[in-house]
Amino acid sequence: MNNTGKAAMAAAMTAVLLMTAGCEEAGKQGQTSTPPAVSKPSTAKPADPKPANPALAKQEEVKLYFPNDAGDGLGSVKISVPAEDKYTAAAKALVAGTKEPGLTDIFPMGVKVLGVKIEGNLAIVDFSKELTHKFVGGSTGEQMLISALVNTMTEFPEIERVLITVEGERIETIAGHLDTSEPFTRPTGLVQ
Repeated sequence: MNNTGKAAMAAAMTAVLLMTAGCEEAGKQGQTSTPPAVSKPSTAKPADPKPANPALAKQEEVKLYFPNDAGDGLGSVKISVPAEDKYTAAAKALVAGTKEPGLTDIFPMGVKVLGVKIEGNLAIVDFSKELTHKFVGGSTGEQMLISALVNTMTEFPEIERVLITVEGERIETIAGHLDTSEPFTRPTGLVQ
């Protein structure tokens, strides 16, 4: 390589070093070599303030009724249920039971609420077959179960009667003690 070539290469390398040093210095000072982009006003609508799960947005308070430990009356526990599916949520919470001192669970193990259908002022509460197949209580237990369910469902002012079905079918009785083929109205005298 001749002297002219060496001089040109040295000049080019010096230029690269100076440019690199200038960029590093600008970066250290928070500057950029290109001007910042001017942002245009957004035409997008603001995010919807609704929560991701609308059922959590609106809750309704309801009393659930459970037999007392003596088995001679019902006590209540207040809970909040999603307003969107309040009937089914209340029935499911009743079946799930309570840990409230002095109150006891009444539904047999494994029973499930399959759904609640509302027809006018009538609530039709549909259970899985475990309601009749696994119920071990006597006449008092059957009365307490029905009373707990009917009192709970009629806490909703629009519900006046409750019909119990098992897997979509009307049943004659839960355990042979009470006739369940017709709807029940709210019983009196058991709530303490």
